[in-house]
Amino acid sequence: MPKTLDEILSSAITLIDHADSGAIATVDKGTRTIVASTSDLAEKLCRRQYEMSEGPILSEVRHLDVVVADDLDVEARWPHFASAAVDEGIRSLAAFQLYSNGDDVGALVLFSTTTQAFDPDAIVVGEALAAHAAIAMLAVRDGEQFRAGLASRDIIGQAKGMIMERYDVDAVQAFDWLVTLSQQQNIPLRAIAQSLVDADHPTTPRTSTT
Repeated sequence: MPKTLDEILSSAITLIDHADSGAIATVDKGTRTIVASTSDLAEKLCRRQYEMSEGPILSEVRHLDVVVADDLDVEARWPHFASAAVDEGIRSLAAFQLYSNGDDVGALVLFSTTTQAFDPDAIVVGEALAAHAAIAMLAVRDGEQFRAGLASRDIIGQAKGMIMERYDVDAVQAFDWLVTLSQQQNIPLRAIAQSLVDADHPTTPRTSTT
């Protein structure tokens, strides 16, 4: 698995124009780990989040599939971590959820030395790579978490497809719409997606024909 994750991180740096470094980090049963990284700096910045108990890995990524900070100079969600990142020359970041199950979470975090580095096209690429990493990681975890993680991604994909068809928008716009709903209602993204899928395809009990 580590080789696969290293390859995914390498692809992220290659395919996303302004991504300069990245890491895959986890919190599992209280143990905080950097599973893979492209540089000492990326690993250091993830560890700083653990040390400060502040940053996207420990907050938003538990509830949202994607978290973006366009300008860490003015980032108010995690002021201490943002300041530490800027001191290291990092100006923006994007964090992608790999899985979230209770207190356990996995994240792919990309860092850039430029502001507003992660545009909608970059997010689409990052989501695809995160999905690949998620499957690689969840496959070696217990079966129940593997199934739950894949089911969550499947529900979000169904909801995105419904929005795209109904409102004639692309995948990025559909995902942004889901994220906006999640943030406005303070409800996890997968719960928003599930409610949309349930509303469009309600489950009804079967009636006996005998």
